[in-house]
Amino acid sequence: MPRIDQQEGETLEFKRQWTDRALEDLAALANTRGGTLLVGIRDDGEIVGTTVDDREVQRITNLIASHLGVTPSIQVVDMKGRPVIEIQVEPAAGLVSYGGRYLRRVGTTNRDYSPDELARHILERSGRTWDGLPSEWGLDEVNREALANFARLARPKLPYLDAENPEQTLQNLDLLSDGRLKNAAVLLFGKRPQRLFPLAQVRVGLFRGNEILDSHDFQGTLWQQLEGVMERFRQVLKVRFEIKVEEPTLEGLRRKEVWEYPLEALREAVVNALIHRDYTYPADIQIRLEEGRLEVWSPGELPPPLTPEALYGPHSSVLRNPLIAQAFYFAGVIERWGTGTTRIIRLCHEQGFLEPEFAHWQGGLRVTFLQDPYTLERLRALGLNERQIQAVLYVKEHGKITNREFRAFTGVSDEGARLDLKRLVELGILKPRGKGRSAYYALRRVGD
Repeated sequence: MPRIDQQEGETLEFKRQWTDRALEDLAALANTRGGTLLVGIRDDGEIVGTTVDDREVQRITNLIASHLGVTPSIQVVDMKGRPVIEIQVEPAAGLVSYGGRYLRRVGTTNRDYSPDELARHILERSGRTWDGLPSEWGLDEVNREALANFARLARPKLPYLDAENPEQTLQNLDLLSDGRLKNAAVLLFGKRPQRLFPLAQVRVGLFRGNEILDSHDFQGTLWQQLEGVMERFRQVLKVRFEIKVEEPTLEGLRRKEVWEYPLEALREAVVNALIHRDYTYPADIQIRLEEGRLEVWSPGELPPPLTPEALYGPHSSVLRNPLIAQAFYFAGVIERWGTGTTRIIRLCHEQGFLEPEFAHWQGGLRVTFLQDPYTLERLRALGLNERQIQAVLYVKEHGKITNREFRAFTGVSDEGARLDLKRLVELGILKPRGKGRSAYYALRRVGD
């Protein structure tokens, strides 16, 4: 029997023959990313074909339209000599139900939405965002000190902002709706926002293995949470000092703080978590610090089309909480949309640290920073030759190295470069990426 070259997945479903069960699959596809259902193919990919005529196609079309309320694209296609019905559905603007259930596609299966997921999905499809919804709080819940601090920070971009007039200020920032604070205003300028949103906080824990040594919760406005977390980092992270003599005078002595993790990159990661987390998700932002590793986990995976892999380079900006992001931008805390993760990577490279790992993990986005395992002393202890050590140090500074770049600054032959780099790959230090003329070597990431 001939077989199809594709496999079932989030956007593709096979059916040996048409049954009403296929309506569940089409509803799930429409509620997720849209997709294709092929009738006449077994689950294992064997093409068995199906008997079709215009009347049957019309009957299936009518069934889909009447039960799901969507208009599919249906055609009969030839697959390796056998007729197959191809049914395509687009992502639905609203939610599609079948049999009283709301389903979504997860891999090759259909799953019911949980109540929380259903609420988030309806919100996303409505074109509204959670931070733009009106809360139950009024202007009397505004923390005027927080608003005044914001007005001072935002003065370069918003010179006419008047913190003495909270109503006008919040209206100008689109944070007020019929006299009620929007959710973003509660988190930015509310009096103890956790009275309304208990999990809108950051938890920082120190661990040794699975043992919790210490845990602190940081509450208050988002500005206070950021300030509290950064102060905590300064209390618990190790720091050493590098002293350089630029001139033979007291003034010529320069002392530089070197933290075990780059503080600016950590600050950017925490800011990203505060701005982009899913505030409908029943969890707080969690920061886990253990020997050699620091993780920042924020609730909610990246909204499509963003993926963790896309965060390593230029990418589009998809704002889950645009009003919160706008306030951080006006306050000068973030520079531009969509540059936070590339800025984290750049800051790590500039300070000689490994770039962090971005990954979806347990319903959220996790950013993992690792202490530098490739100090000069450690590289020499591994028995690397001087050329290989130079290659690793070059990648730490620049993010990657090509075979040509390696030969250029070491003067080694083409064969010598190949052997040196091959050895670094075998040791698990470097990982080859790209193909052909675009091929290069980068440090191996946590999940590689």
